[in-house]
Amino acid sequence: MPSPPAETFSHPARIFKALSHPARVRLTHRLLQGECCVSEAEACLGLSQPNVSQHLKILKNAGIIVGNRRGTKICYRLADLRIERVLKIFMIEEIPHEDRRRNQ
Repeated sequence: MPSPPAETFSHPARIFKALSHPARVRLTHRLLQGECCVSEAEACLGLSQPNVSQHLKILKNAGIIVGNRRGTKICYRLADLRIERVLKIFMIEEIPHEDRRRNQ
């Protein structure tokens, strides 16, 4: 069977690269609960505003989140709902190695 064209893998690679930092995974996990403004994200992550903004920019550029301006605030939400499934897969406790063999 022929392999799909290389460009087929660009979007998933961009998403995984954006999620390659623990703070961005935590932030994305927080957004599973609903919209979040920058100040809420700062409190959630315990990071400075410039640091949070940089993480948000990376997630936004990857198409994972979108921002909506509300007066002076920008609130973010998940744009790609497949991310919820990805996070759930990786957040589930690892199945012990022996049990994985039995389940195959």
